[in-house]
Amino acid sequence: MSINNKKASNSKGNRALQLFIDRHHLIKHFAEYINHDPVAEKILFFYGDGGNGKSLLLKYLRTKCCNRFDKKIWQEILSQKKLKLLADDIAIPNNTNEFVRVPAVLHDFGQAPNGDDKPQDLFYGLLMLRRKIGIEANKLKYRLRFPLFDFACVWYLHQKRHLTKERWKELFPEEEFELIIQIVDTLTQIPGAELAEAVLDIFLKYLGTNLYIILQQRELKKEDIKKIQDMDLDTELIFELPRLLAEDLNSAMSEDKSPERLVLFFDTHEAFWGSQRDIADYRYFEQDKWLRYFLAELLEFSHGIVVVVAGREKPRWQDADEYPISQQYLDIQLVNHLAEADAREYLRRAGISNRDLQQSAINYASVAQNQVHPFLLGLCADVIFQGNSTTPSAPLPASDERLSELHINGNFAKKAKELINRLLKYVDREINYAVHALSACRGFNYDIYELLGKELKFSASKPSFDVLTEFSFVWEAQERGEDWYRIHDLLRRLDYEEDNKTTRQAHEVLEKYYRGKGEIAEAIYHGNRLDWERGVYEWVEEFEKVLELSRYDECRVLLEIRNELVIQDDFELGRVSLAGGDYFATLAQHQQAKQEYLEAIALYDKVIKVAPDNIDANNNKGIGLKNLGNLQASLSQHQDALISYTQA
Repeated sequence: MSINNKKASNSKGNRALQLFIDRHHLIKHFAEYINHDPVAEKILFFYGDGGNGKSLLLKYLRTKCCNRFDKKIWQEILSQKKLKLLADDIAIPNNTNEFVRVPAVLHDFGQAPNGDDKPQDLFYGLLMLRRKIGIEANKLKYRLRFPLFDFACVWYLHQKRHLTKERWKELFPEEEFELIIQIVDTLTQIPGAELAEAVLDIFLKYLGTNLYIILQQRELKKEDIKKIQDMDLDTELIFELPRLLAEDLNSAMSEDKSPERLVLFFDTHEAFWGSQRDIADYRYFEQDKWLRYFLAELLEFSHGIVVVVAGREKPRWQDADEYPISQQYLDIQLVNHLAEADAREYLRRAGISNRDLQQSAINYASVAQNQVHPFLLGLCADVIFQGNSTTPSAPLPASDERLSELHINGNFAKKAKELINRLLKYVDREINYAVHALSACRGFNYDIYELLGKELKFSASKPSFDVLTEFSFVWEAQERGEDWYRIHDLLRRLDYEEDNKTTRQAHEVLEKYYRGKGEIAEAIYHGNRLDWERGVYEWVEEFEKVLELSRYDECRVLLEIRNELVIQDDFELGRVSLAGGDYFATLAQHQQAKQEYLEAIALYDKVIKVAPDNIDANNNKGIGLKNLGNLQASLSQHQDALISYTQA
């Protein structure tokens, strides 16, 4: 049984917010962005180890702290000498008349794709963000409009023959349906030469005079509409969408009736690179290029837009060749481990009042002197309660037997593994089985849980689902939809590395499931986990096919999956890089294409050094050199092209 017998989960929903502890200085710092005038001209970036509570911090700030106070009240709050009391005043105001709620949205890059919701994707990720901003502002009685961005997206989908009524209803917020209908009707009825004038008339009709005047002050003319029409869809327009959304948002926030602040939270920044961290700079900076472009164009902070990003590593944006963001625009804050006093308070709030039990948990969860790892601490609390599950009403014992026999000097991964194994020891066999099955998922809900239960022959009832989603290593994935979850990356990695039988069976079921839904990239991910060579081979085959058919949106999805693939030799890495080079060359992204080809050539050189007569490696190196020569020739780099052709 789970801790559900005693109380709600330590990691789930509002319970997690109730147990939120410490971070008082970060709460104050964030609140200053909301309440100080003028707004600080910086991007607030939280970084820290995985499991340190960055996601919970963002959720807490968004749920509790997006409050803009009356100036007098704000000064009174700042006069509070104790940080904890100050943070409490920010998060739990005394009087609703003393503040206004600020619109705030959360965009989680770690969310697994679900249909058209692809948070890392240049096109669909921006559409997700635009939709969230519109919906959140509308809830608080604000109307933020994005005319040029909306037109550009509608035009793109229309030209691609992807714009069905059902599709645009899923992609745009409900309050914009009438505007979208008018634009769609205009695209089908008005000839190209007159389209720009007609679209401007629609903007004036639906946006209101104030926003239209602001757009005119931005020197919006029918030529701007025409410019969007004239852009090549896949080599120009799609890469300008971040700028169009940023410019529209800046204009919308300039209106008299706009909110004084708008907060954009971006979580799990490291998800852009998946499990691949040690990659060349050109690929590293390519992954989040659209985000940098969007933020760089958004840096008109006088409009009251607050940007908060969370990730495991400090950003390297100042080193990027394209759309760099200087350090002067970054406010980097460490989200560290908990102090012992805060860890003790966490355990007290969780219902563990015995000081000996508290100390045992703190000792085991400590990674250094006075540094307690929040994730390990939550697992310790769960272990303590799990051991008492047979008699839910009984008081917790004073001994620390639940944490005994664990290796207190182990590293983080070893401690977490031991704690998870100890937790699973206390649950029944069906739930234990389900946990390892669900670790195959990048994200799951009850339907997927039920599917796995049916196919793998374990009991998959709603009560048992509620039990397992209360463990500390099961995290909510609300950005994917209501009642979506994901198993902590650590357990997923351990199950893969140990070749857990149940997890393998789940990958087999999920590969078949996603193939049936036509989600080939997701199917390839699971196939790769079963047989890495087969998965990589299919990735290359599928990528080359959709590239030849000019289905570039599918290419982008496969490129995202690329970072999650297990690729264990240089030959296959070279094949993947060759495919990437062909994609970037097709889209006239010359520098990225060149770097991909050079990486492929270098990888095949490593293979040939070990096996000089490897026919396939020599053949593929020749293809890489030929393609590089073609690229150089197209750029009039004739001498370089001649060298590449000669080497080929």
